[in-house]
Amino acid sequence: MSENIPPLEGIKVAELAIKLRKYFDTVYGAHIFLSIGTVIASYWMIIFATATVFNLFESLTFWLGALILMWVLIPFSMRLVPYPSPIKTASIVKKLSAWVLPFIILYTASISLILSKDPLLTDMGKTLNMGGAGWYLAVTLDLLLNHFVWEKQAYNKGQILAKPFLIAGVFMLATSPAVYYFGHLYIGAGNILAVGLTLLGYGIAAFISIRKAYRWLQGA
Repeated sequence: MSENIPPLEGIKVAELAIKLRKYFDTVYGAHIFLSIGTVIASYWMIIFATATVFNLFESLTFWLGALILMWVLIPFSMRLVPYPSPIKTASIVKKLSAWVLPFIILYTASISLILSKDPLLTDMGKTLNMGGAGWYLAVTLDLLLNHFVWEKQAYNKGQILAKPFLIAGVFMLATSPAVYYFGHLYIGAGNILAVGLTLLGYGIAAFISIRKAYRWLQGA
């Protein structure tokens, strides 16, 4: 024989459900940073190693192919993290577009600037060094743009408990001069440093977000 749930208990259950959703949304966002950061960083380390062994640093076709393949890996890496409740494919595509499209625009602008300086790619080493600084800055601006477009509003409304886009964006903005400097010291050094700092920035953002969510849940 089932018993009716008292109104007060029903309210408590509803409040708990809202708090858990806020917690899971924050943790999910943190895990997205970790999964994407790990997959993409690993991918580019493999690409750099391949270019070194087979002397492909001056092959424009190789780098364009590597860049195109990266866009296949991003949605795949997002799928690696299970969400606590079903998400429609259209919702994932919408969120992915909001994250990726600004980067494509910013990166295209940086590449166009590089090509305007060396349209015939006569100095491929210099182009790669500038490219490393270019994509790192493009990712940085993309993170900050996403923060001001939607993350800040979601945080102020209490929908999420942390600001991983802002944390990672500020970290990468502060370290971007180092990428530019390393790129001019040795061919490929700027790109390798950029990958390492990106992974570190994503990791810091994820760990801070998970810690904030855990502390909030303990005190809730």
